[in-house]
Amino acid sequence: MLFMAAPSVSLAQDAREIMVKVDDVLNRTYRSSVRQMEFSTCRYKLSNGKLTCAEKPRNIRFEVFSTHKPIAQGGVDHKSLDVIVDPVSEKGTTMLSWIYADEDKTFDIWVYLPVLNKVKRLVAVSDGNEAAAMFGSEVSTEDSSDDRKVKDYTYKLLGQETYRGRPVWKIEMIPTEKRRKRSYYSRIVTYIDKERFNVLKDELYDPTGRLYKEWSVIEVKQFGRMWVPMRASMNNLLKRRITLVKTNAAAFDVEIDEEFHTQRSLTDFAYRERQMQLYRRSLNQGKGATPQAPAKP
Repeated sequence: MLFMAAPSVSLAQDAREIMVKVDDVLNRTYRSSVRQMEFSTCRYKLSNGKLTCAEKPRNIRFEVFSTHKPIAQGGVDHKSLDVIVDPVSEKGTTMLSWIYADEDKTFDIWVYLPVLNKVKRLVAVSDGNEAAAMFGSEVSTEDSSDDRKVKDYTYKLLGQETYRGRPVWKIEMIPTEKRRKRSYYSRIVTYIDKERFNVLKDELYDPTGRLYKEWSVIEVKQFGRMWVPMRASMNNLLKRRITLVKTNAAAFDVEIDEEFHTQRSLTDFAYRERQMQLYRRSLNQGKGATPQAPAKP
């Protein structure tokens, strides 16, 4: 959901071919990234068609260090380390994610809780339960994992329309039987930018077929050939709870050591901080591309 680019393609496409292009954009445009991000989450109320927080928002600032590694059998392995930097009470809470290209492997996720000085392994989606929330937000580990593989879904082109001023394809995604065991969602309707092949919106349906959550991209920024969502939201329509997602800085194709994406980074504070300081330099250097002016989707 988080990265975009603009490959060329003929206008005549079926739904699966479109999603192959989207997969190339998400998983093969860059090798690694460093991002500084924010989550702001609250329960909300609707008044005269306007959405406002009904409580004080829970604000989290965190840093994301991720890699994409193509494998010989095809596909891409993903690894990510996400570290909370604010508020102070949660600083150092760290999530390590390994997402495998191998369809027979589920993802592995570990969380380090500094208050308990303990590493906890999160269980993948099973028995109809939703994946764990990421840092208490409405973005689940399934949503944030880049775990969608083209072969895991069947596709249907529902039509073409305009979303936030951008021409889009509207595509229905139904998980295969094997994927269904690893996903909370029974159906996804995704809106794909026809020029940039990025995801501008997802409608996510729960196991009973109800529209459960909506992912909406609000603002993007161009980094060379890549279009990066700078502001987005995940709206839980049933719980009336929303998370605003903001990317404050991003850099791409940063050299990240393989050992950094091991459990050593969960508990070895000195090692983790030393490596993070090194990777943060890429943000100041504008590694990967010079950002262009912000734009609405």
